[in-house]
Amino acid sequence: MKGRKSGAVFIFVGVLLIVIFAVGLTCSRNPGAFMQQYRYSIALEHFCSFCEYWWLPAGIIGIPTFLISLIVSLVREHKENS
Repeated sequence: MKGRKSGAVFIFVGVLLIVIFAVGLTCSRNPGAFMQQYRYSIALEHFCSFCEYWWLPAGIIGIPTFLISLIVSLVREHKENS
């Protein structure tokens, strides 16, 4: 049971880093992608600037973390079912 929880944590962290990677890449390529024309949100602006700053390290760490933890989780599940 402990292995499942730790595997789920790494999958969640990987997905979170992939989201930061995707948002940062989108904001760096198109700065107005998440902004609305007649509405201003300082929280959204700060989140986009945070993602723009960290998108490359988040992608480098997040994608392999997600893939490795997903593969390990699938192998464990397959061994339990066999």
